[in-house]
Parts: sequence; structure tokens; C-alpha cells
Amino acid sequence: MSNSNCKTYLDLKQRNGNVLLSKFPRRKPARVYLSICVLILCLFGCSTKYTVKSPEYDVYGGEVNQHTRLIQAERSRIFQILTQEEMLKKICPKGTIVTYEPPLPYQAGMLVRTKIDHIFKLEWRSRVEEVITDTKIRLQFLDGFFAGGTEIWEFESIGESTRITQTIIVKPKGFVRKMFWGLKVRLKHNKMVETFLDNLQRVSEKN
Repeated sequence: MSNSNCKTYLDLKQRNGNVLLSKFPRRKPARVYLSICVLILCLFGCSTKYTVKSPEYDVYGGEVNQHTRLIQAERSRIFQILTQEEMLKKICPKGTIVTYEPPLPYQAGMLVRTKIDHIFKLEWRSRVEEVITDTKIRLQFLDGFFAGGTEIWEFESIGESTRITQTIIVKPKGFVRKMFWGLKVRLKHNKMVETFLDNLQRVSEKN
């Protein structure tokens, strides 16, 4: 081994009978600790006010992300806005395009194509699995980043208002997608859903 290689790995010096290790590559504890934290975050996720745990959704598996909003409007009006393509397009956040395939009526079996090209770029198809008028809509993600996951919209009358609940159960496949979800997509998703609910509330409550 050459002198340069020796110095690269370790330089043994005998001094007063003690062997000292000098020029030994020092590890950087802060970076190691950060790497471990990132790895844990990617694999197991982190809690936010939108991450919930409920036995009701255990059957779907995955992380439950949920947003709720109390809107001063009847369930039927809100349901109508969400299930009519032209009305839905008016409340989608900037850079979000949603189309129904085939066109209305909104019913089980139809496909919903979503394309996001603003905060981040994603595209996927969902299939409507269940529709209970003015009460519940359930969709399954068929492809894209959320493939295998589930989206649920629920409508509950509270006096003269309606509590709208949007829930997605996500289970990103593979380390890279888990990392992407934990570090970026979850946060962006939360912002976009809150913007969507802001728009839904404004249009629903408009006289």
C-alpha cells in the first residue's frame, strides 16, 4: 500500500507506547443522524393534522389523509357540484384538470382522469366504485403515483349546513415513492385539497 493510501485510511503513530490513530476519516454525526431521520420519515411517514387513524378505514390499508369542511349549503347542492364536470372544473385549483370518461351521468364504473401541472406534476386515472346520492362517493386510484389507493367523499347534514369530508388512503409502492410522499407530495396534496375546499365552499354558499 502506498504512502498516500496509508494516510487516506489511517496513519499509525507510535508515541510513548501508545498507538494513536490520526488522519482517520471522521464520520459526521449530524449527517448520519439526518440520514436516519429521513429514512424513517420515508418509510413510516410523519403525522400531520390531516393524517388520521380510524378503524373505519383499516379495510383499505395504507396511510389515511383526511380533510373536512363545514359548508353552509345543502348536501344536494354540494353533491351536484362535485358530480357535474363543468361545475367541478370551476373549483379545481390552478393547474388541475379533471375530466370524466365516459361523460355524465356520474355513476359507478365511470373513469375520472386527473392531471396536475402546477405545484407538482402528476397524472392518474380513478374509477368510481360507489355512489350514494348526496351521501357518499368512493373511487379507486388505478394508476399513477396513488395506484391502489382509495378516495372517499362523504356528506353529512349538520343543521342547515353540510360537513364535507375528503379522505384518501395512500400506500405508495417502493422506497422512492414513499420518500417522495413523505418529503413532498403529502404537503402539496394538503395545500391543494384545502384550496379545492375553499373554492367548493365559496361556490356552494353563493346565493
